[in-house]
Amino acid sequence: MLDRGLKTRLVLGCFALVSVLSLLSVRLFHIEAFRSDSLAAQARDHYEDEEKLPARRGRIYDRSGELLARSQTVYSLEIDPYHLRDPLLACIALGERDKVSPQAVRKQFLPEELSGLYLEYVSEVAGRIFDTPKHEIARKLKASSGGPVVVAKNIEDDFARQIEKIIDTKKLGGVVLRAGERRYYPSPLSLTQVIGYVDEDGHGVAGIEKVFDEDMRGVDGIRYCERDRSRREIRAYRGQQVDPVPGRDVYLTIDMALQAVVERELDSVIDRYRPAKVTAVFLDPVSGEILAMASRPHFDLSTRKGIRGQEPVRRNPVISDLYQPGSTFKIVGFGGAFDRGFADPSTEVDCHMGSYEMDGHVLKDHHPYGLLTARLAFAKSSNIGAFLLSRSLNRDLFHHYVKEFGFGEKTGIELNAEHSGRLIPVERWSATSFSSQVMGYEVAVTPLQMAMACSVVANDGLYQPPTIVKGTRKDERGAELVKGESKEARRVISEKAAHQLQQCMIEAMTDHGTGTKGDLPGYSVAGKTGTARKHVENVGYVNGLYIASFMGFLPSENPRLLGLIVIDEPKASGTLVYGGAVAAPVFKAIAADAVKILGIEPDQPEELESVPSVPLAAAANAGGTKKP
Repeated sequence: MLDRGLKTRLVLGCFALVSVLSLLSVRLFHIEAFRSDSLAAQARDHYEDEEKLPARRGRIYDRSGELLARSQTVYSLEIDPYHLRDPLLACIALGERDKVSPQAVRKQFLPEELSGLYLEYVSEVAGRIFDTPKHEIARKLKASSGGPVVVAKNIEDDFARQIEKIIDTKKLGGVVLRAGERRYYPSPLSLTQVIGYVDEDGHGVAGIEKVFDEDMRGVDGIRYCERDRSRREIRAYRGQQVDPVPGRDVYLTIDMALQAVVERELDSVIDRYRPAKVTAVFLDPVSGEILAMASRPHFDLSTRKGIRGQEPVRRNPVISDLYQPGSTFKIVGFGGAFDRGFADPSTEVDCHMGSYEMDGHVLKDHHPYGLLTARLAFAKSSNIGAFLLSRSLNRDLFHHYVKEFGFGEKTGIELNAEHSGRLIPVERWSATSFSSQVMGYEVAVTPLQMAMACSVVANDGLYQPPTIVKGTRKDERGAELVKGESKEARRVISEKAAHQLQQCMIEAMTDHGTGTKGDLPGYSVAGKTGTARKHVENVGYVNGLYIASFMGFLPSENPRLLGLIVIDEPKASGTLVYGGAVAAPVFKAIAADAVKILGIEPDQPEELESVPSVPLAAAANAGGTKKP
């Protein structure tokens, strides 16, 4: 018979064993019933992976299909500190380095020593690859709070293959090359402020890249795969894949051949006159399509740095910067007076020999003129003549036409950061505001707004909103170009008034006017010069600083090309600083090449007989000078 004490201990032992097994059963049931999914997910995290398949960002083209921007595949090198602490990975890599077996390495070092040795070894290898001190890489890896550390970005394909070979040869676990994209610009110095750029994550930051970011970004795909302990993919277990959807391509209205000419001439202006800034925009006044748009200073799209040692200007001054336009603004007063029938080109106006007093204020002209027709007053840019002809509109009606010509509101072009300009409400006008605004002062406009106001005259009184985008297209064979919402034209002045204003602008290009240096042989050019004292914020008008401009279109009766040149602070003296002397020749030089590029036939071919080719520098010095 068993001893009673022994029997009791056996019973208690059996009871304890049953209790433990029961508890384990309950625990297993709880795990199976309530935690199986989460634990399975944790297990899968060790070997399963979701790899993002980046969508190709849409490309940007000009109107003829010339490539302006595309994405290219690049790689980043990532090191995962978590895997650097894996003793097995450390033994494999260190064994390969020392030409011994992983078991020998494991016997030689403690687990905590292996982790430190492996981190130092990986840092040393990465440092040699990228010519970086290994202690800097080691510091980044040690400071990581979790997740992979990006050691290098934008690694191109050839170099990436070399790095991948090193990783495989040295058996570096936890070191991975990941594919990504980098934006590539074939002509990084052209159209920079229009195209814009993307950030490190590939998101549009400025220009077309920002405005059409959602369209061009596409939809990323995903691939499910399994990886070994070194985080290398086991291709035999590659799972479901959702292919990425490429972004849409964007086609601009820009003609890069003309754009190159415009930028060439702006560079010449920078070299010759050393201005603070120069901008130019050329467009089709009937369709509103922008054909060229540029400014200086600008920047390099590939580095985002300035050119020729200048500070980079990444905004687009054609739509973002304001200036007081001076005499080019006179088309508003003349256009309104013609539209209302208060005057016509033959109406005579007394210009009071260059000095006219009103309400205690004296209005002056650059030259003393007596009795002039409206056409000649416009051509000679008489301030007194412009005010006396515009005065019939009264303040409210004049302000109405200022807004009708498109000033004081954005044009709606497909670019970001456009400025609406500044207009002073009529109730806040001073005694001289009317005459000042007629002459293009006390208003702040963008170059694009001024060019579009000129297009009203060229387009028989209609304002056709500008566009710089032809449309977007899917990256599919046979895909059609999808155009944006069409912008309807609106009438600003009557067709008759527009034709009368065209006569005045044509007269400005003759020997009677200020724009002779912008005239192009073989073509009837309608134009207007402008010279304004520069207004500096919180300072006022600065003596000796001017903004010179010229705007014009051709052929005058059937316009195909309209352009505006604005030069901020040209370094010149006397009359050489006027718009007719400094800006008009730039228009002429650009137009001379533009008519060939665009195939615009001369409407006055008889003028082309024996006309010599005149370089811009010579054209700027040729002939007499006239006032703005």
